[in-house]
Amino acid sequence: MASENPQDTFAALFEQGAQAAAPTRNKVRVGQRIEGIILEIAKSTVFVELDGKREAMLDTIEVTDDDGIVTVKVGEKIQAQVLEVDDQRGIVRLGKSAGRPNDAAGLLQAKQNGVAVDGKVTGVNKGGLDVEMGGVRAFCPSSQAGGRGEDVNALVGQTLRFLVTDVRDGGRNVVVSRRQLMEREARENQSALAAQIEKGARLKGTITSVREFGAFVDLGGIEGLIPKSEIAHERTTNVADVLKAGENVEVVVLDIKETDDPRMPRKITLSLKALVAAPELPADLKNKVVVGAVVTGKVEKIETFGLFVQLDGTQGRVGRGLIPNAETGLPRGADLRKAFPEGTTVTAKILETGDGRLRLSIKGAKDAEERSHFEDVKKAQKTPQSLGTLGDLMKKFNVKK
Repeated sequence: MASENPQDTFAALFEQGAQAAAPTRNKVRVGQRIEGIILEIAKSTVFVELDGKREAMLDTIEVTDDDGIVTVKVGEKIQAQVLEVDDQRGIVRLGKSAGRPNDAAGLLQAKQNGVAVDGKVTGVNKGGLDVEMGGVRAFCPSSQAGGRGEDVNALVGQTLRFLVTDVRDGGRNVVVSRRQLMEREARENQSALAAQIEKGARLKGTITSVREFGAFVDLGGIEGLIPKSEIAHERTTNVADVLKAGENVEVVVLDIKETDDPRMPRKITLSLKALVAAPELPADLKNKVVVGAVVTGKVEKIETFGLFVQLDGTQGRVGRGLIPNAETGLPRGADLRKAFPEGTTVTAKILETGDGRLRLSIKGAKDAEERSHFEDVKKAQKTPQSLGTLGDLMKKFNVKK
């Protein structure tokens, strides 16, 4: 058996190492929607950087408005559709759509590659939309014309993008769908958005509905919830008084939990108040409002579970504490409203502070007072009594002068 040539072996190993070190590229496919950064804008071509290594080309007319003005700038991100991939020549051609193929063969190719095609809506009939695609007449069923509740009559005269779903009889029977394209793009947008949603992220969204327990926010195809407790540092009694459906908001992602519900695979908890600094106690009270301290305040609100008390010298959430039923000193079932009407001044001991929580105890304040009194009595009992004058001592022991 012939021995291997050391030089050949080294060359093979070197080649393997070079291949292993070469960066891998994500496969780009025709029909895929992709994002890149604009490198250069020429008269007829826009050059786009895809992944730091590859470049793609986009016709400049695709980003030019009706007045002939280019609507993008160098350095901007752009999303477009992959129309052609030539690995041998290293060419990737992009477009907002496949343009307007002028024959059935072009439409069939668009269908096979899943590439969107421009079409002008020329009319509405009983079953759907009449669409003209570069000389080829196509039909879009009403169920595939757009989103739910959209007025299809308003689409007449517009040039829109469609997916070709069927081409028959040499192009005499072409069926297209706008809805499928919208759903596909929504899924792609959701996937891109999902990568941005992480704990601590600041996002913008639109309130879709308001409930007693909070408000749902559309983050761009993915929905999250602002719980009632995360709307403001101040206690919110009615969410609808603070937030309205359709209102634009900026939120912080507090938590993300995976679920088994395919309709909502991730439960996203949001916060409005996290963007606003929490109010602080006045400087002269900071050292007084601590665990163990005894404070005074007025009963502000009575709930079934206890009393809300506003500490003297404070305003708003920062100085409001809760006295649970068990800490009122009343027997179980007692009427809190009779015992502590709103406006009543109470003395309470601070049991807990921090994280916007202030828990108080009337019973604890009374216990502290009784304990203090007991300690004073004990201390007095241990103090030696005065011996009195010399005459008093002589009388006590019957000493005669």
